[in-house]
Amino acid sequence: MIIFISLLTAILFVLLFEKPLQKNPIPFYVIFSILSLATIILQLQGINPGGFVGAYIYPMFTKAGLATSFFVLVMYAATFKNGSQPIKLLMSIRGPLSIIASILALGHVFSYSALLSPNVSSLYIFSVIMLCIMIPLFITSFVMIRKKMNPRAWKKLQRFAYIFYPMIYVHILLLYVKGAIRGDSKSALNIFVYSIIFLWYFICRPLKAYSISHKDFNLDKYRYISLIFVVFVSLGFYLYITGVSVSANASNDMSSSFESSEPEANSASSVTDGIYSATCFGYAGDITVEIKVENGEVTDITLPGYEDESDYKHFSEELIEALKQDPLADVDTISGATFSTRAVIDAYNEALKQAGLK
Repeated sequence: MIIFISLLTAILFVLLFEKPLQKNPIPFYVIFSILSLATIILQLQGINPGGFVGAYIYPMFTKAGLATSFFVLVMYAATFKNGSQPIKLLMSIRGPLSIIASILALGHVFSYSALLSPNVSSLYIFSVIMLCIMIPLFITSFVMIRKKMNPRAWKKLQRFAYIFYPMIYVHILLLYVKGAIRGDSKSALNIFVYSIIFLWYFICRPLKAYSISHKDFNLDKYRYISLIFVVFVSLGFYLYITGVSVSANASNDMSSSFESSEPEANSASSVTDGIYSATCFGYAGDITVEIKVENGEVTDITLPGYEDESDYKHFSEELIEALKQDPLADVDTISGATFSTRAVIDAYNEALKQAGLK
């Protein structure tokens, strides 16, 4: 799962490079800027490295898993007990970590070119608002900029981070909730994990503030008690979403049994003539593929429903055209598949299964 790999990567990075990052962060800014630029170029070209890198490393950048993980470390840095090892480790590099997180987040934003060719939606509008908040925080995190500002004004501006952090969580919900309701287990699991991470922070931060003015307050004790509470709340949210998904899929299955004319059985094989469709979740929306089967063969393939990122629809359309040339090609092994084209492949395979062709 990308969030676990990303969190582990971010933690290892801090443990390995804490001192050099504290001493001279510029080389790290350059390295992560190059990685973000490479992500933008690869995404705009519709290229996925494939293999282990394409499955586990590349998504840390394209899906902002690593950026979010660095933001999580920045968030939690101030929640630990004063004088503890975690706060000593993180507070000294909190600024550089937030800059690296912002660089990676910008790579994520522009790799999907949402601002260049917007498909106006609640997610798009929300993303623009987040970007408008993040950029001033990003710029003023640089030491040279901070030194030129009035300390009180700088601190006041940085408080907008307490608005930005909850917005990250809402942004994640907007990305994954539709897929979770559609029955995508990965989307539902992502919501569960991110809910634990962010909801616990929303409790830990006030607890830390309270402990400062109440010296006898056992911060660690109540942090762990609140974690148990958050896990149960997140689990309840997860079960609710998956329950909605099961109900929705049951309704769809029932309605599909009453659809148009009965397919004509093909005497030559188990293939059944007719029109079949399947829907899978891409990066940010559903993608529906429809096939027409006549005399046991696929005679037409269409894309009647596309609710994913519009900037990448042409890649899916090109894939559909390629499938028309060889309908029974092994589409499971197409290299360079993006999230959208992966959904097209999965939906197409499901439609073939329905027809008895796979």
